[in-house]
Amino acid sequence: MTNHRFFIPLKIFINDQVVFPKDLQTQISRVLRLKAGDEVEVLDNQGKAFLVKLAVGPDQTLIGEILSSRSVDTEPLVRLTLYFGLTQREKVEWILQKGTEVGVSVFQPYISHRTLAQGTGNAEKHGVRWQAILREASEQSGRGHIPELFPVLKFKDALKASVASCEFVTAAWEDEIVQDLKAVLAGRRPASIGLFCGPEGGFDPAEIDLMRTAGIQFFSLGKRILRMETAAILAPALVLFELGEMSVLK
Repeated sequence: MTNHRFFIPLKIFINDQVVFPKDLQTQISRVLRLKAGDEVEVLDNQGKAFLVKLAVGPDQTLIGEILSSRSVDTEPLVRLTLYFGLTQREKVEWILQKGTEVGVSVFQPYISHRTLAQGTGNAEKHGVRWQAILREASEQSGRGHIPELFPVLKFKDALKASVASCEFVTAAWEDEIVQDLKAVLAGRRPASIGLFCGPEGGFDPAEIDLMRTAGIQFFSLGKRILRMETAAILAPALVLFELGEMSVLK
């Protein structure tokens, strides 16, 4: 099995061949130094993977001849949307990369009273890079789908979106002293779940009230205070673990 995986647009699958985009041709031939006859795996972002043999087309473009296909079964059965406070570029990139590896399906950044970033300029400026991070992390971790990254929302709008689109919504909160995650998820097996993690300064009291009114259930991540980027990775990993999505036996 090849270790080289590439997500490519569905439109470039033509009969039993794929014609690699120019950026991938450069990566494959000049960076990875692969040549005609070598095999790589390409993914259609629809849950299918194709083993292809590299070849050179008539116009010297790099093409792949499809040898076989398989279904990718690494996606969680539950669609997890991570709601996280917009922050510094490096932290956002860490959350996107590691969250993808863990199994997050959707990333929804929000701006709240205490988020470091109070405007969307950072997200707009780095949007292309962040999409590339999602794709590369999906390739590395063997995902069958690239997670979605939604545009930044204000906290109130993110809260409304979560209730409207997710079967169950919960939030990690440092001041929760009654429920842990196991208690919150006891007996639940939602098809979709929304998970809120707070920004560096935590949730504002007014935001906690809004979540309570919306029926959001809070859980504790323990006695120690975690950095926001740590919580944003640990929390979805624990949610997926509690729902049985970290087991090879399904």
